[in-house]
Amino acid sequence: MYQLSKKVLAEALILDMDGLLVDSEPLWFDVERDFARARGADFTPELGNLCAGRGMTHTLRLMEEQLGLPIDPFRDTQIIVDMVVERVHTLRLKPGARELVDSAESEHVPMALASSSARRLVEAVLGRFELRPFLRAVVCGDEVERVKPAPDLFLLASTVLGVLPSACVVLEDSMVGVLAARAAKMRVFAVPERDAKAFEGVADRVMADLHEALGSLRFS
Repeated sequence: MYQLSKKVLAEALILDMDGLLVDSEPLWFDVERDFARARGADFTPELGNLCAGRGMTHTLRLMEEQLGLPIDPFRDTQIIVDMVVERVHTLRLKPGARELVDSAESEHVPMALASSSARRLVEAVLGRFELRPFLRAVVCGDEVERVKPAPDLFLLASTVLGVLPSACVVLEDSMVGVLAARAAKMRVFAVPERDAKAFEGVADRVMADLHEALGSLRFS
């Protein structure tokens, strides 16, 4: 992996959820595939990759355009969120997630979570892993005008934390998330599940996992 030797000072951490803290991509794909199949369409892994990190509005628009499904954005968002929440007990944390959160908490580093997902779903996942008490701010896709790759979520998170964007380090697994952090003028570590080379030169650093990310951070 691409990495520099000097540790990066983080006065605040802003974390993605799906694919970064939580191994949720397989569940999301299963739900989106089941939703499409119930309506007579095939939601392929390729389509799933195009939706990673971009929020439910983007996914439903793609289903409408690529699969020809009649979509009601409000109704169908609620249906898919319900399906994910019903299966939230199947989720697992990504390796190093607990250690990262515990280390930042022990150093009194303020943390925020910035997710393109809906508030109801985010709170269900955080409750599943008892992470909510560690987070000073949680901002969600249904609370901003534009989701990733726009910077809105990250800028709102830094405002709630009371920390300048330049003092924040973002951890992201998706390219749209990395681009959003860049647009917010924040430093960003990419911890991608695939195509790591694509992130070189875009993210400040590219990490194999959250253990490596934690080892590249300092909090004082």
